[in-house]
Amino acid sequence: MKIHFELLELRQKEKRITSEILNKLQEMENSRQYLKMGHPSLFDYLVRGLGYSEATAYQRQACVRLAKEVPEIKQKIDQGSLTLSAVTTAFKHLRKKPVAEKRKVLKSMENKSSREVKAMFLEPTPTLKIKKTEYVDKVHLRLELTHEQNQKLEKLKALKSHKHNVESLLVDLIEKELKSYENVQRKSSNSSESKEFGAPKSRNTRQISKRLRNNVLTTANYQFQYPGCGSNHFLQVDHIFPVRLGGDQSRNNLQVLCASHNRHKG
Repeated sequence: MKIHFELLELRQKEKRITSEILNKLQEMENSRQYLKMGHPSLFDYLVRGLGYSEATAYQRQACVRLAKEVPEIKQKIDQGSLTLSAVTTAFKHLRKKPVAEKRKVLKSMENKSSREVKAMFLEPTPTLKIKKTEYVDKVHLRLELTHEQNQKLEKLKALKSHKHNVESLLVDLIEKELKSYENVQRKSSNSSESKEFGAPKSRNTRQISKRLRNNVLTTANYQFQYPGCGSNHFLQVDHIFPVRLGGDQSRNNLQVLCASHNRHKG
């Protein structure tokens, strides 16, 4: 337990040091002393003068710029309720917003993960509305598009007009999408790796290659593998033994679940 308490103490020091660095960078930005040192910008000073990577330099510059108007974010970073990456994400979207709105959004970001913060700024994608009526010999689909979606469809229809009308274009797109999965699976079955998947190439245990993903899906016959699950939408490839507990992306640790059961499993 000694090493645990030592690490906790170092973690607190790390937070304080980050806060101190941001304060000094704020002074450097306000005084622009980096100009006398031959650096045209704070970003250039961070990269060439202090040796930060460009990504890390951008994070710190974003925090300094945002802290000019909302100085309390440095305290929030020090306390751990806001992270540098979260503030950087906010800076990209809030730079032209009023200060009151910046404060409000930053307050709502506190204690959220990077993924949750990014999701806050995602633009909603217009969904297609489809009404389906099934008959004995056919299926009738009524498709509702936004004007923007319809313009894209009309553009594609014009480009393919020498070969397709709208109906055959839709069928062709469906066929091509299905073949892209079949081709990956066919290549896998013809390769020596199809019988046994070797060690994953990626160190990211959450990353699953397209070839492996398709093998899992086709082996499961595009059906969910949770006992009694009757859903047939939102197929997800799941790690049987969770990544957070040490599970990897090897073939025998993967299964197909629906989104709801995947979330329920945790």
